[in-house]
Amino acid sequence: MKTKILLSVIAAAAVSLGAGAASAGCVTKGAVATSTSADSAKWFAMETMVQNVSWGLWPGFLANGQVEGYKVVNKKYRCGPDGGMVKCHGRATFCKL
Repeated sequence: MKTKILLSVIAAAAVSLGAGAASAGCVTKGAVATSTSADSAKWFAMETMVQNVSWGLWPGFLANGQVEGYKVVNKKYRCGPDGGMVKCHGRATFCKL
């Protein structure tokens, strides 16, 4: 019985390490933002996600909306009313080029 448990733990660790190695150049971030429109709330959420990846990317993002050195994939937003405002929950994956 102990051998089966140990083998299960080893197998789970191997799968976890393999999955981590495959996505080693990518990181997924999430953020919530509230603004007067869905578009601006999405922009503020993305701004926060960029800051969470690296503060060094933030000035470039402000200047041109691009995340230098990264490909942004799987951008998803869920927005809804929040009082007289719009709240958006955003999630995106940043992969180093």
